[in-house]
Amino acid sequence: MRLGIIALAVFSLVSAARADDVSDAISEASKAYSAGDLSAAKQSLDLAGQLVAQKQADALAQLLPEPPSGWTAQPVDTSSGVAGFLGGGLIIKRAYERGEKTVELQLMANSPILGSMAPLFSNVQMLGGMGKVFRQKGRVAVLTNDGEIQLVAGKTFVTLTGSGADADKRAILDLVDLDAIEAFGK
Repeated sequence: MRLGIIALAVFSLVSAARADDVSDAISEASKAYSAGDLSAAKQSLDLAGQLVAQKQADALAQLLPEPPSGWTAQPVDTSSGVAGFLGGGLIIKRAYERGEKTVELQLMANSPILGSMAPLFSNVQMLGGMGKVFRQKGRVAVLTNDGEIQLVAGKTFVTLTGSGADADKRAILDLVDLDAIEAFGK
């Protein structure tokens, strides 16, 4: 028993001394760069970037709300992770269900595509052409003609879609901490 406790203590010290995967990848990149191996340096830096993005996606996922009363929620989907096809950024999703109704909440954060969308959300007249404009916790949002709710919170594009009624989407949106999501991108 005493040997097991000692072994556990040594293992804990060794684990704590070991750097995390991101630090390891950066260190490997530095060593490769110093050795003149630019391909290996780039590969290690790309890995470090991907690992940081995964950590960001996991942190953003923590901001998705639990389901409202009477609803269930699927686990958060961070598999979209880095939205490379959109020039970078993160995409995470969570589906909420009540009977046959579904509402999917999606957050797209830190994407260059948001730069082109932000002006749209600051021009209420243009936004009105997309559907019904409303305020959500001090932010301009739109219920599109296709039944989606969209809004921008800082550097994050928030979208709610699905077969749920508009009121269902609004109820889930009410649970979203938009201040925390806005602070995420800073």
